[in-house]
Amino acid sequence: MQEYLITAKVLGTGLSVILLLVGVMNFVNTMVVNVNTRRYELAVLESIGMTKRQIKRMLFMEGFYYWGVSLSLAVTIGTAIFILLYMIFSKVAYYAVFFYPFIPLVLVSGLVLLICLIVPIWVYKTDVNLPVVERLRLTE
Repeated sequence: MQEYLITAKVLGTGLSVILLLVGVMNFVNTMVVNVNTRRYELAVLESIGMTKRQIKRMLFMEGFYYWGVSLSLAVTIGTAIFILLYMIFSKVAYYAVFFYPFIPLVLVSGLVLLICLIVPIWVYKTDVNLPVVERLRLTE
């Protein structure tokens, strides 16, 4: 029985890591496309007086917003699904014990927060190598 539980934990952790990586890659792709499609808009904002620092702060706040929405969904809908799966599994396996994974949730949400705050700024920095006039001319 102990070997079965270890195998189940390893498979569950592996599946969770794969889903996390897919989600992170999806987020990075979304932010790259978002900044690239808004290249002209960001150049216009900069040309009328918005500083690069303000644009970075705006992108930073967008990343924070994405993190807040994803954490809210994970805590509400994810918890409901988690409890539903436990109720189904406990009818099959009498030894099932419910515990909420607070520490993994905090660790993963911290990692996701870091990614959500760094990626938009990083994408913007790689995109703004040219002066504003050149960026406006390229996107027209």
